[in-house]
Amino acid sequence: MQELLAIESMARRDQEKPFGNSVAQALDYTLSLCQRMGFHTKNADGLYGYAEIGEGAEIIGCLGHLDVVPAGDDWHYPPYAGAIDGGRMYGRGISGAVWQRRVW
Repeated sequence: MQELLAIESMARRDQEKPFGNSVAQALDYTLSLCQRMGFHTKNADGLYGYAEIGEGAEIIGCLGHLDVVPAGDDWHYPPYAGAIDGGRMYGRGISGAVWQRRVW
């Protein structure tokens, strides 16, 4: 999670990738992580991506996005570091996440 949070993935239309180079980097990172976890992944030319595992007639889908709005300058912790304090992780693009030291 900290490696993903370190990517300043603000959407930009003035770069070679559809939503900007940093959003493409975040998508590539996430899909690579999913591949290492055993998922089949698809990157649709940087427009979207997905990861799937298993097979059968029924599926469960989870939607999300990897871009963030600019962080601004009123941060107690660095916005792109994934700082951990008191069992919580802080950073731009994370919302209410609790860092757990166990496997669910």
